[in-house]
Amino acid sequence: MMKRLSAFLASRPKRAAAIVLTLIVVIALMLAGIAIGLSHFGQAPYPSENVPIKLVNGDVVFTMDSTQLIENSSFNYTGMKIALRIGQISGSSTLVTSFGNQSQLSTHANATMFQWLRQGLSDNIGIDITDSTGDGSFDMGDSILFNIEPLRADTIYTMGLFATADIGAAWMMELSFAIHDGKLYAWNSHYLNTERQWFA
Repeated sequence: MMKRLSAFLASRPKRAAAIVLTLIVVIALMLAGIAIGLSHFGQAPYPSENVPIKLVNGDVVFTMDSTQLIENSSFNYTGMKIALRIGQISGSSTLVTSFGNQSQLSTHANATMFQWLRQGLSDNIGIDITDSTGDGSFDMGDSILFNIEPLRADTIYTMGLFATADIGAAWMMELSFAIHDGKLYAWNSHYLNTERQWFA
């Protein structure tokens, strides 16, 4: 069979050159693909920082910790705002609404309330806010559980919180997260800060 193929290629040198050139191009493209794949091997697809966001039973949970607090201050729920941006950083819509309810969250320890951020045809997004002490302030130990249906893999979600502290200082924080291959990646971000006062 090899003799017949050699005889065929020898009788048609132009066709033989085209076949050889095509094989060289295909092999070069395959090698380039392998090289690109190996260069990204072991790299995380998203940033990963030590921020207080965890994946718990398929839901994303943010828990307020000491690194997010202004010393000797608390954040009353009245006047707080929450933002959530879904999707790519540029050209994405941002959901902004009031955050929490003072009367519901200041009743007892581990008081919880549910709040819709968006109900639509493509997705439904709500949050469960838990005030761990029931003091009516969003402070250490309090949490936000994000109910995102569907929670899409390889989609960046950006959360922003804005509050005025009882000492008069304004406070704002922003974190982003994404799910890739069942793993949560979370990091401090500044995507919302480029917008014109999203909290106003």
